[in-house]
Amino acid sequence: MSNNDLPAPTFKNPNFLPYKDLDFKGTWIRLTSYELKQQTAFNKGGKGGLIVNNTPVLTWEFLAPNQIMESVNSSWEPWETISSRLAGKGKEFVQMGKELTGVVSALSVFKGGLNLNKIGEAYQNLSSISKAKFKVDTPLVYENTERREWTMEFNLSVVDNLEAERMLESVRMLETSAVPARTDEYSGLGIDYPYIFSIKSIPNENLMNIDFAALTSVQPTFKAPYDEFGNPMFIDLSLTFKELPPLYADSF
Repeated sequence: MSNNDLPAPTFKNPNFLPYKDLDFKGTWIRLTSYELKQQTAFNKGGKGGLIVNNTPVLTWEFLAPNQIMESVNSSWEPWETISSRLAGKGKEFVQMGKELTGVVSALSVFKGGLNLNKIGEAYQNLSSISKAKFKVDTPLVYENTERREWTMEFNLSVVDNLEAERMLESVRMLETSAVPARTDEYSGLGIDYPYIFSIKSIPNENLMNIDFAALTSVQPTFKAPYDEFGNPMFIDLSLTFKELPPLYADSF
């Protein structure tokens, strides 16, 4: 399905001229929520072990923010082998020998009895213990790549009362989607998972095209003026998403 064939979003902002004009040239971020049914212990097929109901629940379309920062972080750690661990134990053994020598030297001053001068001399012997100058070098090897994370700042605005109510509803539905729902299962202790999201940029999906991400933070800032029903006419909305499937070269 091309971007031109996408169904109308449940919520769109801004939704007044010139933004709702079909000829408006701008980039939109489309968020689509899905029901997460289950997660398996192992990642099969690079999808993060997700079992998802593929029927969309709600969609949001917001004008793209001024900046979108994306980071790809991989961890490379020293390669620990049996030989490197043995070398480390050797370093510990040498250090222990240095400390034992200092302790024996400190205790030897008390052979003729105990007095303050000898305590001071023992202290000097202990304080002269030096650290063994050893360093076990091992190569760095690849360990893991972190999931990508995005924080986006949307500036929502309306020009009439009806749209103000819809804008506030859209934020409340995002908050609702980000948290679990209680069920009657297990004597009221059961929950349904929070919804997960796909994130697509329109019209150019090369900017953002994420199949499944968790909405980890929703931070709205409600701003005056307020309409006669108390709905804000402006909302600064900060959303943080974290990608659920692991990252591979073919993820881009």
